Amino acid sequence: MARWKATDDEFARAWVQFGGHVRSVAAAFGMDERRAYERRKTVEQRLGIILPAGRDTTGRSRAKLPKRGFRHILKITDGIVPVFSDGHFWPDDDRSTSYLALLEVIREFKPKATILNGDAFDGARISRHPPTGWVDLPEVAEELAACQDRLGEITAIARQGNPDCALYWNAGNHDSRFTVRLAMIAPDYVRVHGTDIKDHFPDWSLAWSTEINGSVMVKHRWHQGIHAAYNNVMKAGWSMVTGHCHRLCVTPMTDYNGRRWGVDTGTLAEFGPEHDKWTYGEDAPMNWCEGFAVLSFDERGNLAPPELCEVIDGKAWFRGQVIASKPTKRKRA
Repeated sequence: MARWKATDDEFARAWVQFGGHVRSVAAAFGMDERRAYERRKTVEQRLGIILPAGRDTTGRSRAKLPKRGFRHILKITDGIVPVFSDGHFWPDDDRSTSYLALLEVIREFKPKATILNGDAFDGARISRHPPTGWVDLPEVAEELAACQDRLGEITAIARQGNPDCALYWNAGNHDSRFTVRLAMIAPDYVRVHGTDIKDHFPDWSLAWSTEINGSVMVKHRWHQGIHAAYNNVMKAGWSMVTGHCHRLCVTPMTDYNGRRWGVDTGTLAEFGPEHDKWTYGEDAPMNWCEGFAVLSFDERGNLAPPELCEVIDGKAWFRGQVIASKPTKRKRA
């Protein structure tokens, strides 16, 4: 009797178990190979994952189950998860102090998972906003190469300390510019390898969000403004970790459900009027902060009070110690 009416999760797990060998998958479910390929495509669309064939040479990353729709599902106990966002990596940028501190945290604590919470890619030339004056904007290829360099270094250090470290990327609005622009001007090339930003980062699993232990949600953005962290945690009912606003803060919330936190993960980029990427700010004061967040979970999977690594005057502070620093630039008179 044919068994091909397996659930999507059963089919996806079998595909991973057999290493993408379509003949073995087809035999396991009593279907022909053509139907197995069709089912593979359907499962990819429904679960938001990629199931590469055994001889797939496209460079698509192997799916890291479990994953539901466009949400990562992470179960973690007795470990930490660094969460960083808004790197907006440009070519020729120096490595920021917070970036150096992030590498130190990953090297020291060997996390089980590391989360990029959006906007590693900036997409200045393909923004919907007009350019500011005659600022020299980098080409898309240059930005892409800069992102690959930075994320490649993070990958190497994370996997050196823990070969099984999961690398999750929650897409940000700037990251989405890459694919959206191509989909608008060249829709016939949708799903061609290379037209999606995730095609260029095979080590990172891309989704909209990451759910941790059924009580913490990490995604690039929801509410905005100075009260974003408060509104997020109040309305979500879970602890909520977001980026986008470039603010670095932890906002607690206590109600009949207990204690939870709203976290803004700041920016991994240096900022100020001397940086061309921020000229749209017109030299106004920026209520931003360079840094990132670290989530710690106990042996039962409960979230401890979230911690911040914060950069002040060129020094990255974490747990009362300076873990990275760069010479400060003399302020203008």
